[in-house]
Amino acid sequence: MEPGTLIVDNEFVYRDGSKGKKILIVLNDGTVGHYIIIKTTSKDTYKGISFGCQSKDRYPNFFLPKGCCCLKKNTWVMIDQFFEMTSHELLDKHFSGKMNRIGVLPLSILKNLLDCASDCLDISFAQARVLKDTLRELNSRK
Repeated sequence: MEPGTLIVDNEFVYRDGSKGKKILIVLNDGTVGHYIIIKTTSKDTYKGISFGCQSKDRYPNFFLPKGCCCLKKNTWVMIDQFFEMTSHELLDKHFSGKMNRIGVLPLSILKNLLDCASDCLDISFAQARVLKDTLRELNSRK
């Protein structure tokens, strides 16, 4: 799976244990043994509406306005919680119909998102290194 892939997890498990549909974004290519994934929301509570990185908001996020990519609503990428998933887990969810690919972020948006997410307070050092390596790889492509 390539960085910037948008997927819908039809059985996403929330912090309270409930399950529901959630749009997620894959941030790396999985070559490190796992994928780093972040969730999105269309709820605008306590969030700004300036395109891009809003790491200083009460709930740090990256804002994607309607029409900037394949998403149909204003969307906030939540950069305050990072998930890791192995290739096996991701493929299992995909082939069982629990997860579907819905598109890929444009490269310019993905680069900005990776830069924003890799510098946020809620990311581990190891995760930040993976995102910075991914960004470096994307920047080296022609």
